[in-house]
Amino acid sequence: MKWLLLISLAAAGCASEPPVRWAFDPHQEEGVHGDVEVEWWYHWGFLTDEAGNEWTAFSAFFRTWKKDLPITRYFLYDLTNLKTGSRTYRSAAGAEILPLVEALSGEAKLPAPHQVIPGKPLEKAGDPLKLKYGDDLLERTGDGVYRLKVGEVDLVLNSVAEPMAVEGTGQTGIGKIEDMNYYTLPRLEATGTVRGVKAKGVFWYDHQWGATWTGPAIGWSWWGLQLDDGSHVNAYVLRDLKTKSMIRAVCTHDRRVYPLEAVPLDHWESRTKVRYPVAWRLKAGPLDLTVEPIFKERESAVLGEQESIWEGPVTVTGSVTGRGYQELVSYARERRRTR
Repeated sequence: MKWLLLISLAAAGCASEPPVRWAFDPHQEEGVHGDVEVEWWYHWGFLTDEAGNEWTAFSAFFRTWKKDLPITRYFLYDLTNLKTGSRTYRSAAGAEILPLVEALSGEAKLPAPHQVIPGKPLEKAGDPLKLKYGDDLLERTGDGVYRLKVGEVDLVLNSVAEPMAVEGTGQTGIGKIEDMNYYTLPRLEATGTVRGVKAKGVFWYDHQWGATWTGPAIGWSWWGLQLDDGSHVNAYVLRDLKTKSMIRAVCTHDRRVYPLEAVPLDHWESRTKVRYPVAWRLKAGPLDLTVEPIFKERESAVLGEQESIWEGPVTVTGSVTGRGYQELVSYARERRRTR
């Protein structure tokens, strides 16, 4: 299989690289898992179309489940013109959540700006990777090959880097390490269309499933970076909102894992009075990176206790240059200011 070939070539070309100690086979874990509280498939990328326009996009397909409640779907999508900063953003939840919303609020509708995904969940545990939320689709069509059709973006993604075992094994739970599973396909060639115009570029793909990251007392700052030397970084700081302490800070740099030192360099306050640390210095092993937002104004409304997150493209300078994405979660609950 192509993934095994990529791993073998990497091992042959980089004898000093440590072996990967996978806790699971990522090739066998791409589909839907049953009896997990949350699972998501997340993508971001950069595209250039034939007209010369440059774009960035992200999307996430979520499935959540709790005992005595229905399986529910949630979807996020954003398409941004990198020259003008103009955005198309969508937050949508499955129609299966509406009875619960009605029981809590008296109205069977979602608050603006959130939309409803029509229909019922089609996917079930054990299925191969094929998610269809309304008109939005993620499907594995071959070994390391995917169809991603979200909003005005329709792409074929072809993985050209070996999967990353986040934190070295792919297990990243809080409390019990096996409570959360996480792997990354850090570089995929993308071909297809944006708004009907042929385009190509590079994407990133994350898959997580388990329980502990999404608790009400957990927040994080996260970075997915594609570096110009051909390497990749998946780094994050997990925070306990109750104790205002750091749970852990980790950097996975391809096959190597390092403690992470993350220091905010600049902040931006949103119109909703949330103060986000949007620029950072990240130090881990041989890496000394400065991460800066391409656009500071990247707050996105989300359903539930989070209220909003910051999600957007970043540039990387320092010991290595590159670009990527940054995600800032739970700052709305932690740092909202009163007028």
